[in-house]
Amino acid sequence: MGLLFSIIIPVHNSEKYLSETLKSVLNQSFSKKKYEIIIVNDYSTDRSGKIIKDFKNKFNNIKVINNLNNKKVSYSRNIGIKKANGKYIIFLDSDDQLKKNSLSKIENILFKKDFDLILCLEFKANKSKINTSKVKKLENVDSFIKYDNKKKFYNPNCWNMVLRKSFLLEKKIIFRKIDIFEDQVFCTEVLLNASNLKILPGTFYNYIQRPFSLSRKTSDLALNSCLHVLVSFSQIIKNFDLTKDRIIFVKNRINFILNNINKYIASSSLFQIKKISLEYKKISKKIHIKNKTFYNNLFSFQNMCNVKKKIILKIINYNYKKFDKIFIFGFGVSGRAIFHILKDQKKKINGFVDNDKNFTNSMYFKKKIIKPQSLTSINLKKYNVLVILAQAEKNISKLMTKQIIGSGLNKKNIKIFDIF
Repeated sequence: MGLLFSIIIPVHNSEKYLSETLKSVLNQSFSKKKYEIIIVNDYSTDRSGKIIKDFKNKFNNIKVINNLNNKKVSYSRNIGIKKANGKYIIFLDSDDQLKKNSLSKIENILFKKDFDLILCLEFKANKSKINTSKVKKLENVDSFIKYDNKKKFYNPNCWNMVLRKSFLLEKKIIFRKIDIFEDQVFCTEVLLNASNLKILPGTFYNYIQRPFSLSRKTSDLALNSCLHVLVSFSQIIKNFDLTKDRIIFVKNRINFILNNINKYIASSSLFQIKKISLEYKKISKKIHIKNKTFYNNLFSFQNMCNVKKKIILKIINYNYKKFDKIFIFGFGVSGRAIFHILKDQKKKINGFVDNDKNFTNSMYFKKKIIKPQSLTSINLKKYNVLVILAQAEKNISKLMTKQIIGSGLNKKNIKIFDIF
């Protein structure tokens, strides 16, 4: 019997987390003769290369591919798929982990039936939204898509998929040349092509949010990725013969990008915005883009400048002078965008506040990320403190407000920016 699994791990400067990631696979209660680990070292310049070499010398089921320059995650995953010998592909990021006994549990599912795809739905941000009993009754892609169109809980992540390699090759599904949000397109193409799948309400994966992962870049890299994702989705709608429900499903993915794009425009420089506008013009000349007028307007230099200006004005037209210390609650894209806008306006930000323990005490542009409870250590008699909530969703901002008030501050010390 051949290998059952190929576990593909792209690595770029992950020395802090890589050992634990590899141990989470190698410590599985599963025969090492049944799986291989394909590590794609994407031109790491830290100690990642040495860590990889040490593990390779100890374990025969590790295969290493060294990129001669930094090719990014999409290329690295594609080369991993090409070199894989396993019947099924599992993607693992170099700073995350597999849960205990995951490979054995997946094998038990596949023992009963072969699937193009095992789709795991649990994600930290939407765990409470998943109705386990209803999800278990979903038997095919169309029932899943119809259900998600109503509930809108699905987060496209390739690491929450177990994929039959022959399916990927047959359908010619690869990762496109996109640096961030590449999963949005890849996972959508997988779902639109899969004939049979197994849907699980849980996950085999421990996703650990890191404060400085590529997905947290607030620059033209993210804006450029938004451009290429939107163009890819436009092509998918054009090339696929989609049912009404499937079109809605793809448009929901498009709306996710559109709901975030202004944040990236706001935190990009005018030079970067100009570069993205020129990139769009170059792409649009080569291929047919659905809703071309809409995208022509969206990615015009003038429109992006207007968006940036409008957001900046909303943020800076507030009286910050009366406050001695300013913190931003939320280290997501909104929080980082607000930070960069205020930084450009020479406003002093003292730090970030975030509930994720993986962020605590990390530094971003020399500003510390603290827990909400740490606000209690500030001498409120001496300092007038402002906490900016980078969260527009009312139910979440209510919880954040409650936490801040619990730290001894008042509502007058809180400003919510509902700008995105």
